[in-house]
Amino acid sequence: MIRAKRCFEESRILWIHQDKHEDTVMDRLGTRIRAIPRRTFNELFDRMPVNDEVKDTASAMRRGAKRTVEPTIEDCLNSARAYTTAKRLLADQQANALTMDCLGMVGAKLVPTPPCYAWTLLQDEGITAACEADLFGAASMMLTSYLLDRPGYMNDPVAETAKNLLIAAHCTSGTRLNGFDKPRVPYILRNHSESALGVAVQVLWPVGQPISLIRFSNPNELILDTGTLVCNVNTPPAGGCRTSVEIRMDNVEDARDVLGFHQVVTLGNHRRVVEGFCQLYGIKVIHSPEHTKHGIG
Repeated sequence: MIRAKRCFEESRILWIHQDKHEDTVMDRLGTRIRAIPRRTFNELFDRMPVNDEVKDTASAMRRGAKRTVEPTIEDCLNSARAYTTAKRLLADQQANALTMDCLGMVGAKLVPTPPCYAWTLLQDEGITAACEADLFGAASMMLTSYLLDRPGYMNDPVAETAKNLLIAAHCTSGTRLNGFDKPRVPYILRNHSESALGVAVQVLWPVGQPISLIRFSNPNELILDTGTLVCNVNTPPAGGCRTSVEIRMDNVEDARDVLGFHQVVTLGNHRRVVEGFCQLYGIKVIHSPEHTKHGIG
């Protein structure tokens, strides 16, 4: 826990969005935040060559996949260029975590691929790479890396009311779910679901295993829940993001009552150690309500 807090204090997050330069420090966690313009990434990407590292990364991407559905070789090369671009930017800015307005960049057609697979590679290396310029989502992912030694993924939560399960879905997830020094779990190469561009991963999470949902609402408050992974959801026939899992929640009567958005899903029940970290550093822990608040009428 002390090591994890020290890692927060020694980290700098690149906050890639809007059009401004600004340096701040996150309250309580002590993490430095450097805001840089969104164009910084795509301008560097445009100059990034298809060098040997890019080719090797793209080849390894395809070799390691259980199968490839939509992405072409060019898509894989562009995703590898996004990976080398991110590494270069982190080095240039002396940062070791980032979160970027990726959806805005893709919607404006500034890059030919979302950075989904690049973010997966970074996550597997212990480097937080969060989606949608979500600063507290990035902090939550840093917590799973620094405290639990494993990646996770920010998710868009949807209550599956027919089964009373929580669907947690996004197009970016780490694959070394059991730990950074452990083998990858199986994954399938897909395209980004909203744009049908580039490469995203469908990571096949181990069914029947416990999971934790972790989310900093702010630097002083954290949402923490646990559950069990029921199944992986394929898209199609379902809609939504490529990595998609159904979770049976612990101690939550109605899946509609699960708190938060962009909670970070990570493998294992880590309630005790996360609560201990928060107690040590004065962070309030909130759990989703156990009993339903929904009536019929």
